[in-house]
Amino acid sequence: MVVVIAFIVCSSDAATQNVNSATMFGRCANFTIQAGTALSFNGVGNQAVCGNVGVAPGVVIAGIPLLGANYNKEANTQVAVDCAADELIAYGYLTALKCTITLVNPDLSGMTLSPGIYCTSSGVFTLKTGTLTLDAQGDSTAQFLFLMATTLITSAHTNIIPVNSAQPNNIFWQVGSSATLGANSSFMGHILAQASITVGATVTITGRVYARAAISFAGDDIIHLPGLC
Repeated sequence: MVVVIAFIVCSSDAATQNVNSATMFGRCANFTIQAGTALSFNGVGNQAVCGNVGVAPGVVIAGIPLLGANYNKEANTQVAVDCAADELIAYGYLTALKCTITLVNPDLSGMTLSPGIYCTSSGVFTLKTGTLTLDAQGDSTAQFLFLMATTLITSAHTNIIPVNSAQPNNIFWQVGSSATLGANSSFMGHILAQASITVGATVTITGRVYARAAISFAGDDIIHLPGLC
């Protein structure tokens, strides 16, 4: 099923729902990671990150052995406080959208999806094995939005692959509670979680990682901010 959508920030009209990925993050535009209470980089491996790394109103950014060159560390600075405020607004944009495609099976394993606004009756998304393919069908502006009332869980050794002009910057995951990304996996899109985010070891993320509570990385993780690195 293909959903035709207009390019606006947010609308209650299901036929014209969309978010403007160029502006919706506001003062978070250059933030790759933003936590609410605490941010921790664990393990013995190095984390390669570009884009700002922040926490607010918490003050803890712990255990960072190495970050990329193009970043600032913002622990409850005014910049981080501003980002936290705009993160909440961006989360609100996503929760205001109306689901247009309800999947019976919350497990995205092996699926190929066209652009749309997806949800499940259980309020959960999982990726238990293999690959999720996101097919933009030649439209580089096409968006994939995943709305969930509770959790997002991806297992180890899983992958999300954009094809046919799909762009990581146009993939959004609104998580009503917590997200967990399994080890040795690759993930595409921006995660905005109401609670926490836990990232396993050796995970590659192309997108933003935002949570209202804590975010933790197990080690050897690589995070790319689309358009910046």
